Amino acid sequence: MNMAGRGLGGAVVIGGSMAGLLAARVLADHFEKVILVERDLRAEGPVPRKGLPQGVHLHVLLDTGRRILDQSFPGLFEQLQEQGAELIDSSRDVAWHHFGVWKKRYTSGIPLLLCTRTLLEWNVLRRVKERPNVEFREGCSVEGLLADERGGRVTGIRVKTAQGDESWEADLVVDASGRGSRMPQWLEALGHARPEEEQVQVDLAYTSGLYAPPPRFHREWKALMQYPRPPSTWRAGFISSVEGGRWLVTLNGYFGDHAPTEPEGFLEFARSLSRPDLYDYLRDARPLGPLSTHKVKDTRWRHYERLARFPEGLVVLGDAACAFNPLFGQGMSVAGLGAELLDTCLREQAHRGDLTGLAQHFRRRLPEVIRLPWFMSTSMDLQYPQATGERAPGLGALHWYIRQLMERSSTDAGVHRRFNRVLHLQTGLGAVLHPFVALPVLTHGARSLVLPLQRLANTETRPPPPEPMSPSPSPRDE
Repeated sequence: MNMAGRGLGGAVVIGGSMAGLLAARVLADHFEKVILVERDLRAEGPVPRKGLPQGVHLHVLLDTGRRILDQSFPGLFEQLQEQGAELIDSSRDVAWHHFGVWKKRYTSGIPLLLCTRTLLEWNVLRRVKERPNVEFREGCSVEGLLADERGGRVTGIRVKTAQGDESWEADLVVDASGRGSRMPQWLEALGHARPEEEQVQVDLAYTSGLYAPPPRFHREWKALMQYPRPPSTWRAGFISSVEGGRWLVTLNGYFGDHAPTEPEGFLEFARSLSRPDLYDYLRDARPLGPLSTHKVKDTRWRHYERLARFPEGLVVLGDAACAFNPLFGQGMSVAGLGAELLDTCLREQAHRGDLTGLAQHFRRRLPEVIRLPWFMSTSMDLQYPQATGERAPGLGALHWYIRQLMERSSTDAGVHRRFNRVLHLQTGLGAVLHPFVALPVLTHGARSLVLPLQRLANTETRPPPPEPMSPSPSPRDE
């Protein structure tokens, strides 16, 4: 199947999850024809699918991801809200216990989307399908790459379809196939080296289910988050309001310490968290279906930018390039940043009239969007001695500063505000190293040498919202 035509011709995207959908949306602005290849046969509506086992679990869309989706699909968030999703304030409407303290609640102006992953992805899917030059080919398995004789340029993909094996030609191939990407093997088959892999082993699993809130719940929060206090504890729990007036409840455990999928064991796991709040709510909630578990052995960054040789006509993004720890909710937002970078590179390429050099420019610049979230999440994970991964010199001092920063955020809205901006990828680490933050954090650290944590921070009392729950922030607020 030759898709050559006017402009940049034809592109193929491997994988139909959020990274693939966002890549297809970008490519639709630059190519005459875009084909998105997906192994699953999708059902109509927001329902789970086999190829997205993590889809039934809690997902977080950071504000940077929200901004990219809003720009790519105007009106998307209004439509989601009509279907029951909520845009809440990421501090005012969230009760968050972390590092042994309750974070101070304030009105941040940073929106946070609450809905199921299936609802979000289904709405994005519908928007991409509206693009007249995007074609979806489902029930197809990509088996390898097509390339020129020297393996210097990818020219398409080999596909297994219901009709048999086929070869599809394309001017650009984008691998957005997720954690299971076989790109290292495919590159090796073309005579290229495999990329170096940076890994942190965490043996994480999260178990989730939908619940009806108890009658006594008065919506004093819209999300309840109980993170562990590393390195002494590694269990976590979350309750998020989602469409249909339901709760999505997720329990996490590191290092093989995983929540059961039978209701009694699930509830007992919740009871074992460092605070009783989630358990107290959950024990009176009504299960609405079965519990599901998804396991994540490691976080992994494949450094394609370090390869001495890399073929033209190929781009790797999303989890296929860097798969994060889902506990920190970075994946969809970083996939959006990758798609945004692809759009930038294509626009810069326009003056050339062809795609020569695009693959090299993109792979060498992708670390710009991966480096900060990767550093943040792996630094958190490597506080546990059980986690295996490279520990850079000075990491112990960084862990000490993070711990003081998290504890100070219990009483200092200014510190929490700057941390929130870094968390949502709005700014770099300099925001939490600025003297306005560093001075109170270091002061807290000095006082912690002589005073117990209970004297320095709110360890026990779940804070109320700073004001009556007001309407959710506009999706266009920055």
